[in-house]
This record gives sequence, C-alpha cells and structure tokens, in this order.
Amino acid sequence: MSWPAAVLWVLIVVALFARGPSLLYLLVSTGAFGSLQMLPFSGGVNVLPQSACAALFVCKVLVQRGNIMRATESALDPQRMILFTAFVVYAVFGALVLPRTFLGLLEVVPISAPMSGTDILRPSSGNYTQSCYIMLSYGTALSFSMMGQSDILRIHYLRALLCAAYVLVLTGIIDLATYNLHIGYILEPFRTATYSFLVDVEAEGAKRVVGLMTEASSFGTVCVGLMASLVFLRPFYRKGLEHLLALGAIVLLGGMTILSTSSTGIVGLGVLGFLYGIDLLYRGLDTDNKRGGQIKQEIVVIFLVIFVTVSGTLLRPNLLDPVYTMIDGLVYEKAKSASYAERTMWTRIGWQAFLDTGGMGAGLGSIRVSNWAVSILGSTGLFGAMLMFGFIAQQVLTAPRSISKEDVVFGTALKLSLLPILAMYLVVATIPDIGIGVASILGLIAATHTPRSAPGPTLPLLEGRV
Repeated sequence: MSWPAAVLWVLIVVALFARGPSLLYLLVSTGAFGSLQMLPFSGGVNVLPQSACAALFVCKVLVQRGNIMRATESALDPQRMILFTAFVVYAVFGALVLPRTFLGLLEVVPISAPMSGTDILRPSSGNYTQSCYIMLSYGTALSFSMMGQSDILRIHYLRALLCAAYVLVLTGIIDLATYNLHIGYILEPFRTATYSFLVDVEAEGAKRVVGLMTEASSFGTVCVGLMASLVFLRPFYRKGLEHLLALGAIVLLGGMTILSTSSTGIVGLGVLGFLYGIDLLYRGLDTDNKRGGQIKQEIVVIFLVIFVTVSGTLLRPNLLDPVYTMIDGLVYEKAKSASYAERTMWTRIGWQAFLDTGGMGAGLGSIRVSNWAVSILGSTGLFGAMLMFGFIAQQVLTAPRSISKEDVVFGTALKLSLLPILAMYLVVATIPDIGIGVASILGLIAATHTPRSAPGPTLPLLEGRV
C-alpha cells in the first residue's frame, strides 16, 4: 500500500466515526484519484478511493436507526428505485449463471484479461468484481434517494461538488507541472492500480493532462461531468464566495478538459453547450424559475465572448488555427487511429455476444466494449437493458411526486447535469457500472419522488453548521 492510500484510509476512517458531513465530502472528492489502489494485496482486484469511501458511506447511512426500513421502502417504491433494484438482482444473478450457460460458445473480449484480443467465454473474476461495483453504485443511489429530500444534504452536496472540482483541477495542474519539470516520478505512489496507464502522451506537441486518472480520456470525462453539475446547479449556491467559487470552477474545469485533448470530453462539452442553450431559453420564458435570476448576466457574457472571438478572428485570421488543428486531430483523425479501431472491435464483439446469446447477454463482467448501451445489452441482455434504461428514463422524464417548486427546479438541474455524462458513456464506457457520481445524481433525482408523508432519515452526517 502506498503512502497516499494510507493517508486516505486514515481520513476515511476518521470521517466514518465523526459526526457531520465529512464522509460525504470525501465521497465526492475522491473521484479525482482514479489510479490509486487502496488495498495492500489486491490479487488483481482494484479498489479505488471513491469505491472504498462509498462502501463505508452506505454502511454509515444504513446502520442508523430506522434507515433499513426506509431503504426498503425506497428500493421497492415504483417511482423511486424499484427498477434499479430489479436490474441489480437480475444482473448479479446473470453474472453467476450466464457465463456458465454459454461456456465456450461465444467469442468475447474479456474485461479482466491482460491481452487486448478475443477469447472464448468462461467464468472469471470479472463476474464477481463487476457485481460488487454495480451493487456499490446501487447502494450509493439508494442512500441518496433516502437523504435527498433534506435541504441540509443538498447544501453539503453542492459544497462537496465544489471541493471535488478544485481537487480535480489541482491534480491536473500537478500532473502538468511535474511533467514539464521532468519529475513525474513524484506521482508514482498515486498510480498503483493494476490498469493500463497512458500518462505521458503528447498531442500537437503538448502534454495531455491526465491528473491522477489512468488516461486523458478518463480525466476529461470527469472534468465535464463536474462542470455540467456546476453549470446547472450554480444558481443554488449562496451569493458571494460560494457563487464566485462555482464560476471559477466552471472556467477551470473547461480549461482542463481542453488541455486533456480528450475527444470524449469534447463530445461532452458539445452536449453540455447544447443543453445549456436550451435551458437558457427555457429559463428566459419561465419568469418564476429560481434558476432564472441571472439570465441577463449570462447573455451579456455569451455575447461578450462571441464579440471577442469574432473581433480577434477578423484582426488575426489564423487565430483559431490551433483550435481547428486540435478538433481535426480529435474528431476527424481519431477514426484512423489504432485506439479507435481497437475500441470499435470491442463494441462489435460485444454486440455479437448479445446476438449470439439470443438477447440474454454473456453476464456482468464477461465482456469489454466501448459503448455503455452495448455493454448493458451484451452483459445483461434485453431484459437487463429494459430495466436499466427504463430506470434512467423514469427518473429523467417523470415529474417529481413532491409539489414543491424547489424540488421541481432542483430535480430539473440534476437531470440536465446527468445528460452530458450519459452521452460520454455512450462513446467510451467499457462496463455496465454507472459509477458513484452518476449513482448519487440518480439517487438525488429519485429523492424528489419521495412521498410527502414519508419521515426524514436518521443521519448524523447531516448534523453541523451549514
């Protein structure tokens, strides 16, 4: 175990037994450490800081008096978690049964194999580890679905997002600085997971920023995910320092996404910009919307950016040439790269596994693809896909059970922040697990469907000043 892992274990254990929201802040912020192994002897199984923190976070929530019953009610509530509950039960069952049912009959790209080629389908450790990951994400979503109706939880969640954003930006700056100073070995204790690392890659003569993730694509995806949350939830931050910190984080995360030169991140930024434009128009028409108080300032900033860009282009026609070169390399030339060809092969094999099993899937943890939808289909089959996609569609498209205007507006902001992440998943995600970050968002959305008569959870982590 490296010293950063030991330090994080100490912080997590202290937060576990402390009263107040410190464990929530660690849960959200540790997503920046995507290459750190938390176990001294892993045997090939990677436990990342956010996963370790999530496991203890869920335990801390559930052991409180009365919360097991509340969790059961949420898990079986048709408007909250029942579809996700059914998906997890079916997916874990399939992980144990399907690889044995179709043993040796399918060609797959194994998720846990060190080689990049294909192999025949057989039970593997990936079936168990991926089952644990999806159950951990489910537990996180379930916990937030119980707590999300609390105003105090929402305040701390917003602040935790700010902390996570600045931690992620700091890791990117450190990665860039250590590379340029030729002291990158300093970060080796943070890169101990048994993954393939691409941390010293250049694009157009510049370092691709990876922070403390495994590669630039992962770093850019996390940056855009946090940026989307801050963009749409920004009006909920208190005026003054919190609001200024949110604006600064949005700008810095956008810059880090560009420095990562991640094609997936660029796709996410495009989806985010499109959704922001639609949301801006909607808020302009809805004069009673809480998130509409700063529309004039936003429009002024947008037109100022457009004016400066157009003016600069007229004065220096070649001003945007580096941007065009980067887009050409990330989008048009990407289709010619070996990485694109390999990932396309993964997805093709995964889709064929879905077809060859008659739509039943090869089992959770049996295949590696590069498209989240195909990963769900190839792993859990048509029935599992209907449950998972149905759950997400239900949370995104249905109106909150609560009649509170605050719940409606907060839920809308969460839904908008979720869409760019899902769009990036469709481009690059290799496994069915939705991840801790997405699980927390879905749990918070599900919390807006809590019956108005339901009692609040017993949670010491919500105590303290706000």
